[in-house]
Amino acid sequence: MRKKSLSHWHALAVAWLGCLFDGLDASIFTIVLYPALSELLGTKSYSIVGYYGAIIIAFFLVGWALGGLVFGRLADQVGRVKTLIISILVYTIATGLCAISQSWQELAIYRFLVGLGIGGELSVGAIMLSEHWHGRQRLHAVSFMATSWGVGYFATAAISLGLCQASWRNLFAAGVIPALITLYIRLRLSESEKFVALQNYRASLRAENNLKDEQRKVFAEPLKETFKKEMLRPLLVIVAITSSGIIGYWTVLSWIPAWINQLTGTAATYERSVALMVMNLGSIIGAAATGFIVLRIGRKLTIGLAFGLTLILCQIMFNTIHSFDSQLLILLFFCGLFSIMSAVTICIYVPEVFPLHMQGTAFGLAFNFGRIIAAAFALISGQLIATFNGSYALAASALSYVYVLGILAACLLPTPRGGRLNEIEKHLKNSVGKRPTPKEIVSSSAK
Repeated sequence: MRKKSLSHWHALAVAWLGCLFDGLDASIFTIVLYPALSELLGTKSYSIVGYYGAIIIAFFLVGWALGGLVFGRLADQVGRVKTLIISILVYTIATGLCAISQSWQELAIYRFLVGLGIGGELSVGAIMLSEHWHGRQRLHAVSFMATSWGVGYFATAAISLGLCQASWRNLFAAGVIPALITLYIRLRLSESEKFVALQNYRASLRAENNLKDEQRKVFAEPLKETFKKEMLRPLLVIVAITSSGIIGYWTVLSWIPAWINQLTGTAATYERSVALMVMNLGSIIGAAATGFIVLRIGRKLTIGLAFGLTLILCQIMFNTIHSFDSQLLILLFFCGLFSIMSAVTICIYVPEVFPLHMQGTAFGLAFNFGRIIAAAFALISGQLIATFNGSYALAASALSYVYVLGILAACLLPTPRGGRLNEIEKHLKNSVGKRPTPKEIVSSSAK
């Protein structure tokens, strides 16, 4: 019993640390976007910096999308722990390379690789957590894990503030810290009992002939299974929801540091850092509260409310704020608080709908297909900035209406039937050493 409890806490620690460093490495570019590209491009033009900044964000998002799909599928085949280690090393090394970029093209390629690794880590970390925790405890574990994303962004802002006028390259150099977590994973974490049971069951079936249809599902291609009729509706709705949140963040909220440069007309190192620290303090609180809110009002209403309030806050902020002041900081705090809730809710929801043997692929599709769409919108944001004569605020205000799509999609979210993961857990508790049945492995779903 003690070993099982420790496994739960190790999984939570690894998922939390992994997402913390995801947030740190993902957010570095947003906070240094203007000074970094001003140097690499040799210009102070907000329109030109905005144009090339949008291209680099698009590269990053495409890498993120591919990483989620590739590493998610790999996690279903070779295991969660190995895949997690590989993904963390990829984004750590790539972030270090960003520090030595000599052109915007180099920076774009390195940010693509950062996205590749982050996309894999987020998907695999969420799967792993859902296998180690269950029931109401899982809701709170996922919410706690999601706080680390805000902590990572907060850490980026704090490091930026600490480095003060130092080169933007130093901030990327600080992003190599995540490599240390791979040692912890290597020493402390093992695969979940559910995944081990699935692998053992697959191994035992390979020696048998004339498998039943139920047994063959264990060996089915996860991507193909995910697109079957019974899985297609929840998948499409989830993709619409996650796309709204991702587009909203990377074409609206991620421009806030560059917008603050524009508001102040200075390097604004202090102002940018403080703004992101305040916004991500809100994100940490919002993520921690999501599990309680979901239990209280349900998944649909949580997502719809989060998108609706974020849209209202963005409209107020980008259309009424014309200087860096306390009113802006209050709006940023609540933007951070509400904008994170939809993603946390989807992390809770996906394991409730998709069976164990395809969860890695389902997470990869759910969270990363939307990033391809977001990459296209990122390019549009660059064009919009030019259209609005370099105004980041007007472009962000226009693009924030994407949250309406999320509100509409939330209304169509199917209610999870429950049972998949819990049935496997019951089997593992009550039948130690007994081979799981096909229905327990393939057809059950988590509450």
